[in-house]
Amino acid sequence: MVGRHWGVGMLAVASLSVAGCTSPSTSARSTKPLDSSPVTATTSTGTGGVSTPPTGPQCMSGTVNVRWQPSEGVTTACVTVGSTVVLAGGDAMSGGTWPGPPTISNGQVLTLASSSATGPIFAANLRAIGTGTATVEVPFVAGPEVCNPTPCTPVPGRPLDWQITVVG
Repeated sequence: MVGRHWGVGMLAVASLSVAGCTSPSTSARSTKPLDSSPVTATTSTGTGGVSTPPTGPQCMSGTVNVRWQPSEGVTTACVTVGSTVVLAGGDAMSGGTWPGPPTISNGQVLTLASSSATGPIFAANLRAIGTGTATVEVPFVAGPEVCNPTPCTPVPGRPLDWQITVVG
């Protein structure tokens, strides 16, 4: 019986070695906890073997939801050609609205499929039709004071701004 189990064990080890899954520096019995430090992806450049972190935003495809970030001057996103970009933004504490439609700086990159405003929330569907960068801006329209009569601190209204990069 021992010989039969040994043969199965050798077959498993042989298949792991062929697949490149074994390493002399790794032990299957290690009790050392996994390293929880952050991982930084790097790419090699040139022939000197120098590694640098990748730059630029992660580009997504399909239907991409991009929520306006008030803490950023311009909210950025990167998508692929053919993607649908769903923009949303606004703030009930601003005392105004963003009725749209948005202004698109480069109609060769993005085209407007639809836009709407429900109360203080603006939404738009854009289609990424070509490579390049386009800014999308929705002007702010001031409304009644949101803090009257209750004391509060209103959020200053400003245009909604996005910068969308489209890659092939």
